[in-house]
Amino acid sequence: MEVLKKDAAMGSPSSVFYFLLLPTLVLWYIYWRLSRAHLYRLAGRLPGPRGLPIVGHLFDVIGPASSVFKTVIRKSAPFEHIAKMWIGPKLVVFIYDPRDVELLLSSHVYIDKASEYKFFKPWLGDGLLISTGQKWRSHRKLIAPTFHLNVLKSFIELFNENSRNVVRKLRAEDGRTFDCHDYMSEATVEILLETAMGVSKKTQDKSGFEYTMAVMRM
Repeated sequence: MEVLKKDAAMGSPSSVFYFLLLPTLVLWYIYWRLSRAHLYRLAGRLPGPRGLPIVGHLFDVIGPASSVFKTVIRKSAPFEHIAKMWIGPKLVVFIYDPRDVELLLSSHVYIDKASEYKFFKPWLGDGLLISTGQKWRSHRKLIAPTFHLNVLKSFIELFNENSRNVVRKLRAEDGRTFDCHDYMSEATVEILLETAMGVSKKTQDKSGFEYTMAVMRM
């Protein structure tokens, strides 16, 4: 009787499920690692601070943005020109050489956006900000004349005025630690509004300006 009960317990649906779950997870993990073998091989050539198994440097990026930024800078500073960090399974590479930054930002090939951009798709669709490939190239070609040097020259006085405003605000913070992002975002919004739409903060509805600033903070 005891043998029959034992056999029945082993043959229960829950037992079969757990019996199959472990090898399934192991096989999935092996497949996942093999599919990312090229990434791990290239990442192995990059210097970077040592992280924890599996989670990497995940705990270093938990907390207020200001403290996370300081932690990342402190850990990556000892490495010259380039450093890597693992945020769980996600590889993050930091580059410090302006020549490397210029090479990447001017590339028309390496234009795939970070995975976080997918959260903007319901709002922005497939616009220039999050599109890739041929769609990005066609959109970029359409707006390229807008950024011609002769066009930008006509806005130099506007750029200078907004730059002076930012400098005045930064001087008011002299001697204190502060986040310059809000000041720079506000200046960027004002320049975009005046150059692209012909309106300024003085003439725009307050709620509209606050909405624009909220978008910039995102």
